[in-house]
Amino acid sequence: MKFPSEDDFLEEFGIVPIEVDQSLALCRYKVKSKNSELELDFSFSAVMESFQVVLKLAQQVLATISSEGVETIEVVRDRSGAGIRVVFNMRDSISEARVIFEPDLNCRWWTLCNA
Repeated sequence: MKFPSEDDFLEEFGIVPIEVDQSLALCRYKVKSKNSELELDFSFSAVMESFQVVLKLAQQVLATISSEGVETIEVVRDRSGAGIRVVFNMRDSISEARVIFEPDLNCRWWTLCNA
């Protein structure tokens, strides 16, 4: 599993992990919206090849999404904003997540079957 380093997240987005577990190669981050009470908590583990996102509004959990099978996590900057792109290696399907931090928080996650 390929993923950005802690230094990459600090340099690109000014965020540091709120939790690190070396035994699981796990990093957890929290990003707050500049325009609302929206908050995004995301984590990934290289050992478990997993990625998780919890989306909250005013401390109320709106969505929790997680998956195993992570192949790569990469930093992206394009017209839709700046954040990360997560690609999953799933049998007979294509799965991807885009978690945008700037200009405001946004999470899109999809799986398309090749059947």
